[in-house]
Amino acid sequence: WYQRRVREAVVSTQSTGITITSTATVLFAIILENYLLELCHEAQGHFLERLDAGPVIGDGGFVFALEKRGYVEAGPWTPEAVVENPEAVMQLHREFLRAGSDVCQAFTFYASEDKLNNRGHSAGQHGCYGINTAACNLVRSASYPEGALIAGGVSQTPTYLTAVSPEAVKDEVKKQLKVFKEQKVDLMIAEYYEHVEEAEWHIHAIKEYMPGTPICASLAINADSDVHGVPTGECGVRLVKAGADVIGVNCHFDPFRCIEAVVKMRDAVKEAGLKCHFMVQPL
Repeated sequence: WYQRRVREAVVSTQSTGITITSTATVLFAIILENYLLELCHEAQGHFLERLDAGPVIGDGGFVFALEKRGYVEAGPWTPEAVVENPEAVMQLHREFLRAGSDVCQAFTFYASEDKLNNRGHSAGQHGCYGINTAACNLVRSASYPEGALIAGGVSQTPTYLTAVSPEAVKDEVKKQLKVFKEQKVDLMIAEYYEHVEEAEWHIHAIKEYMPGTPICASLAINADSDVHGVPTGECGVRLVKAGADVIGVNCHFDPFRCIEAVVKMRDAVKEAGLKCHFMVQPL
């Protein structure tokens, strides 16, 4: 829209004898667009301020939605569509915005380097930096003009299952964070962890590499415990102590079971004398 209006303005100057080359016109349009995107962003307020004022609605479920549309391969569930079929990803962003999303997440689920290359998967050819860059560009273009905030995202990694130390896992996470730091995302979402321990390590990595960035952390567990048997309430306390601003549950279960799990987290966090916000992203 901005580029079209700039071109219209240039055409209107022809009668005055002013000449602007097509290259200059495009460059000016790009600069103007970026400026207006930043202007829209600065006018919206920060994520935690919005949460303090009331509920915030986010998007989610990109892998399932795009798999049904033929753009994500079931099994690997990796997000190379941001490079190979960006128009499909952009369309889904727009649909979530029309539905009322206040926060739009870059489609970077399972985009860790080890996951992209797991078992010879072809997504590895794009690399996590290339995929995350494309994802951030798409979500930024869709969200900021509508007044929505953008979130970067990380999730569980194959490295955790064989890792000999937390540092090995954190190094894998930091490879993904490079783009999110460069793009200055509004918040980070660390999601889909079956082990609270791995979620803690990911939160630590985000705090080390992107200090000051709000962190949402959600586990893919039920109301009883994580896979290691850590009670759900205790999982919530550990996420807050690790540094998460928002905690909760995502995927695997229906809204009612997810809410049951989050209630246990809420009660345990309150009993521990801690404070945070809570989130639910059901399957």
